[in-house]
Amino acid sequence: MNITSTYPLRAQTCPDSFFVKTKEQAFTYKEWEDMTKRAASWLLSVGHPGETIAVTALNRWETLVIFCGAARAGWTFMPLDPRMTKVEREERLHIAAPRLLIGKDSLAKTGQLIMNTEPTDFCSNDGETIFYSGFTSGSSGVPKQFGRSHRSWIKSFEAGLSDFLLTGQETAVIAGPIHHSLFLYGAAFALYTGQKLILHEKFWPQHITQTLKEAPSFVMYAVPTMLESLMKTNDVEGEGIVFLSGAGWTGERKQQWVTQYPNAVLYEFYGASELSFVSYMTPKDYSHKPSSSGKPSTGVEIEIRQGSQVLPAGETGTVYVKSPMLFSGYAKNDSYEMNIEEDGFYTVSDAGYMDEDGYLYIVGREQFMIISGGVNVYPEEVERVLLKHTGVKEAAVTSIQDIHLGERIVCMYTGNVDPTRLKSHAKACLSIEKIPRKWACVDSLPHTTNGKIARSDLKKMALEVFK
Repeated sequence: MNITSTYPLRAQTCPDSFFVKTKEQAFTYKEWEDMTKRAASWLLSVGHPGETIAVTALNRWETLVIFCGAARAGWTFMPLDPRMTKVEREERLHIAAPRLLIGKDSLAKTGQLIMNTEPTDFCSNDGETIFYSGFTSGSSGVPKQFGRSHRSWIKSFEAGLSDFLLTGQETAVIAGPIHHSLFLYGAAFALYTGQKLILHEKFWPQHITQTLKEAPSFVMYAVPTMLESLMKTNDVEGEGIVFLSGAGWTGERKQQWVTQYPNAVLYEFYGASELSFVSYMTPKDYSHKPSSSGKPSTGVEIEIRQGSQVLPAGETGTVYVKSPMLFSGYAKNDSYEMNIEEDGFYTVSDAGYMDEDGYLYIVGREQFMIISGGVNVYPEEVERVLLKHTGVKEAAVTSIQDIHLGERIVCMYTGNVDPTRLKSHAKACLSIEKIPRKWACVDSLPHTTNGKIARSDLKKMALEVFK
């Protein structure tokens, strides 16, 4: 079980057909298989299976080749957001301690090294090997490293093939940043199933609409902000499937897309880095279950629990998932551990309920996590940075609804510092998507009886302050 195991067959059956295209390069099926072998060989010449390579994951062919080569060689691929600050990057590197680090200025050179390396036939075949590692911030705001095995993603590929109307003849259009698990998954799915793959360097709406027009049939992965931008162009043509994830898009906007672009069929799935697919929405669901997260994906069982009690339909509790697609756990003491229930169910502490028809509804995602522009942002992580400013006494971050971003991050604080200076402080330590869009210095913040920020009251306060 290796996510690259299907490459050799296609290299043999259609060697000279176009497979992967980026701004700089184009590869046939045979050429991509050869490059994957060369990347694996290069890694094995500088280290051993089980080690980690961290890559500043620009949307370039070199990033994808390193990802595939690492998977084949039994290494772990860890993508880093190019927009990370030095502080954020060093914190994650300290936790993961990768064997190799490829910065954005080294990608092209690494690509040349790979091209000049003799290929290897070695391929790791242990399905439990961790091939991909990423980070979630966690409720404390401290990054938590997680790992995914070959088996978990192959099972998710199988679920996708079962749940969605795919023929394998589609062209996968990857226009979002591949350091984001959604877009890396979309690329890996295309490579595994043999879909032709076009990797865009950046998300430019006019370029994307042109690609969609030219593709006989497309598959595009998107978060709400991308679809909002495409709708503004009023130029979405061609036939295909759009996979939406990231939450934050209203039922009304989804229905508008379905009505306006009937040939760009919209599917949506709910999931998490730890869970992979949990449930999915079909175009029909937007009309009669617009606020739901859909029905369970193939192979997934969902229960709503309160403690050890399984709740009936309509009652809100903690969402528990049993699935062959679960992650391998969080990194701890040179291994990966997960706090899974004895019966095989796992939760990321999302709150929700199931209705009588078996549809899942998510009420809150990991308590107070904000999803802005498809990016998960934990208030605690932002607050931790803001409190380092000497002029801040208390800081609290929440969100207000935004039609473009889904949620707009806002900050209220007490102390003696100008909002402009505090924003500059945040920019020095946080990537752009985590920086609050609105700021307000207030007299006091709401607290619970034990002295913590009262998040529900904070949300109400934000609606008044940022009218």
